[in-house]
Amino acid sequence: MGWVIVRYAREGAEGKPRSPPHKIIIRLMRLIWRYKVRVLIFIAAASTVLLLNVIGPYIGRRIIDEGIIARNLGALTFYASMLAIIMVCNWILGVIRSYSIAWLTQKLLYDLRTLLFNHSKELDYAFFSSVPAGQIISRFTSDVEAVGQTATTGFIDAVFNALTIIGALIAMLSLNISLTLVTLSLVPLIVVSVIFLARRSYRAYREVRAKVGELTSNIEQTVSGIRVSQSFSERDRVDVRRFERISYETMRANIRATLVMALTRPVLSIIRAATIALLVFYGGHLIIRGETTIGTLIAFYSYVEMFFNPIITLTVYYNMLQSALAAAERVFEYLETKPSVKDAEDAIDFEIKNGEIIFEKVSFGYGETKVFENFNLRINPGEILAVVGPTGAGKTTLANLILRLYDPQSGRILIDGIDIRKIKLDSLRRQIALVPQEPTLFKDTVLENIRYGKPDAKDDEIMEVIRDLGLEPIMETLPNGLNTMVLEGGANLSVGQRQLINIARTLLRRPKIVILDEATSSVDPYTESLLQEALKRLLSGRTCIIIAHRLSTTFLADRIIVLDKGKIIEEGTHGELIEKGGLYARLYELQIGELIKAEAASRAK
Repeated sequence: MGWVIVRYAREGAEGKPRSPPHKIIIRLMRLIWRYKVRVLIFIAAASTVLLLNVIGPYIGRRIIDEGIIARNLGALTFYASMLAIIMVCNWILGVIRSYSIAWLTQKLLYDLRTLLFNHSKELDYAFFSSVPAGQIISRFTSDVEAVGQTATTGFIDAVFNALTIIGALIAMLSLNISLTLVTLSLVPLIVVSVIFLARRSYRAYREVRAKVGELTSNIEQTVSGIRVSQSFSERDRVDVRRFERISYETMRANIRATLVMALTRPVLSIIRAATIALLVFYGGHLIIRGETTIGTLIAFYSYVEMFFNPIITLTVYYNMLQSALAAAERVFEYLETKPSVKDAEDAIDFEIKNGEIIFEKVSFGYGETKVFENFNLRINPGEILAVVGPTGAGKTTLANLILRLYDPQSGRILIDGIDIRKIKLDSLRRQIALVPQEPTLFKDTVLENIRYGKPDAKDDEIMEVIRDLGLEPIMETLPNGLNTMVLEGGANLSVGQRQLINIARTLLRRPKIVILDEATSSVDPYTESLLQEALKRLLSGRTCIIIAHRLSTTFLADRIIVLDKGKIIEEGTHGELIEKGGLYARLYELQIGELIKAEAASRAK
């Protein structure tokens, strides 16, 4: 009956199933079957319990007919002892079964989360920039939890509930065929009721999963941007209304799904009560006519209970299964997401020796928005190139393409004469270091956050980088020096301190190519001045691309290019570009003018 239920539920959800439920279930079972020894122990225990449960009413019939009614003390003692042994065995096997299923459940949860996490490492930047973080987090948390609990405890129990129904049916047929036919006369009504509820169930539970993901995303966005949201107090009402709307929709979706489950048990209980009434009336009639015994009728009643209880359990479980299938579909859709940027079949490990970078007729855009069209650029080995331009000119995109966070739609990018699409991603990114504008720190000590750039680095190596950068005085200002614990996101550090740690972490790798994406924009002028000479020294002999809005960082560069609308409109040294009086000169004059005004205002105070 289970496959019929699933089929109708899925078809009723959205016209046709997105993914066949049996494929989802098979995939989950493959994950569980990796622990076949535990599964076989569970199957053996559960099968024995099933057999003993079917034998129980038969023993009860013998106790009544051959012991009590026949007034045979020996038979009564023998069959009662057998019944007691069955109960003890059931208890022992029940413990084994419960422990096995709990172990399998937790192992499945562990495996699913591990699969999701490992797959996340393979997905490209384009995916994460297009999917809200809350939606991804909900895959790891609520979706995995729903799948794990239902796919093990629920699904495996459901299989044995189905076998219990079959066992009870066989036992009823062996006792009395006419009583069995009377009992089964209302089964069509059960099927119709289940299908009616099933056609409404999946849609409700899929909506619940989607709303939970939307709610998680909203919370994540609010918490991560709390500083900004609190600074715009007039947005409070708008944010609260938005959260209340999403929370209300989540509540309504849960209520609709719960209503389906709430209707299931009462409907089936009414049908069950009607069946028992028929059984008592017809069975009593057969006893009066001498065509059956009281013990047979009581045993038959036990089998009817054994027949109906699993049906009710399966139907209620089915509603849980809808939630699990909706969650599993989201989990497996995530696992099946293919990165747009991946290793070519013939990709190789490649050692960057010179660090020459060439863009050949590169075209790239985000959707309909074009950034580069037949773009050409050559960055010489060991050259420090500054890339300047207004917002949206393509500066950060240039860095993203070198890192292969995106691939160009046409053209190619060469490093030391090799198309970077022919280089394994791990090999490429291991030799290129990015210092982003927004520093990312982890909840650990400052020392370990720096070591993140090279996990096997010794403390001496880290201290050498700190000394080369001239950061010792700054690190000494931290409460516990390098052993200062960094709060989540670096909340207990200034933006400048976070960026300095980020720079130290990057340079610890001793990369062949360095990309500084507004790396010093968050550092105060005094700290920036400390970094200038240290960066110049450490970047010597390495190819470096400096993405700069703050033009003071261009003083490090051997050459400056000015981008505008994806094209190089100016090129040269700082002095040459100032003399040209073009866009670079205007940007520089604007920034210097603002700086002079700020200094004058400061002196006036």
